[in-house]
Amino acid sequence: METNPFKFGTVVDGSYFTDREDELKRIASYINGENHLILISPRRFGKTSLIRKVVNESERNYIFLDLQLVLSAEDFAAQLLKRVYRIFTVQKLKSFIKSFRLIPVVNINPVTGETEISFKAQSKEMTPLEDVLNLIEKLGTDKKKIIVVLDEFQEIFRINSGLERFLRSVMQNHKHINYVFMGSSESMIREIFEKKSSSFYRFGSVMTLGRISAEKFRLFLENKFAEKTDKGEELSKKILDITDSHPYYTQQLAFTVWELIGHSGHFPDIVNVAADEIVQSHDNDYERLWNSLNRTDMIILTGMSVSDSTPLSDEFSKQYGTGAASTVYSTLQRLARKGLLIKEGSAYKIDDPFFKRWIVFRREQ
Repeated sequence: METNPFKFGTVVDGSYFTDREDELKRIASYINGENHLILISPRRFGKTSLIRKVVNESERNYIFLDLQLVLSAEDFAAQLLKRVYRIFTVQKLKSFIKSFRLIPVVNINPVTGETEISFKAQSKEMTPLEDVLNLIEKLGTDKKKIIVVLDEFQEIFRINSGLERFLRSVMQNHKHINYVFMGSSESMIREIFEKKSSSFYRFGSVMTLGRISAEKFRLFLENKFAEKTDKGEELSKKILDITDSHPYYTQQLAFTVWELIGHSGHFPDIVNVAADEIVQSHDNDYERLWNSLNRTDMIILTGMSVSDSTPLSDEFSKQYGTGAASTVYSTLQRLARKGLLIKEGSAYKIDDPFFKRWIVFRREQ
């Protein structure tokens, strides 16, 4: 039985990885030098897969932490240290840990070998985090720096109000770490690294990850579908017309098309059938999401789904009664922060093409 060559929902690697040759080279050049990297892209654009591919090929030790999962400064320290234990032996770390100003509680599962770590919570206490970051610095060398990847870095404001200034004061002294800061909220990440009053102003090189070009994505899809059907060119064009080359949703739709071909063979409307199948499978999720929106959100998302005019245009305002441009603009910004919209240049697009399709389908019903 042929294995489905498309993958979504997890880190994409190996033969599943879609062409990003230029981006791979740029990222590698940053982390192989003295620079720190700030990587910005919307969610599900593949930045995690991209970074993991680069660091794996570097053959250097690396730590990856998603700050959305971090609860406090103490938890930040514990999560980082847990990942250090995955790289280095207990014996190597023991002498360093003894010098910590606050000794962590370390429990090792005898069956899995997984380490659970915690620090005693103390109000506004940054000492554990400083000790762990400095430990990572000591474990790196001039020739083999450790790569520390901090995803959704804008979450530092939620974790602790003083975390931004504290992290800069510690990290600026590190010579044996290459930091990679990733974020999906472009406005917040740019404020952290490009605003002159920010502690992290110009701390690293900023790189924006956009969509994979339609031409490269089409060739990737055609090559994969060639194993299954002689209609690869036709299928690829139809898939990209629906997904607008969004990395995640393109892989999802291609995966579903492949499965349908396997079950029923190729038929003329297979891409639309696959897209409708995805919409139907997420019907409850989309309904809950829709019911969580306010009236202005619903109007703007509906207009963006069924109209070619842009939300800030006079034509859009007249057709949908959106009111003042300032109200529309603030709504667009808020929907982008929630991940429902993507801002590309000065234009906003609905992130999920299947949610857009669901809105159209529900209105037609």
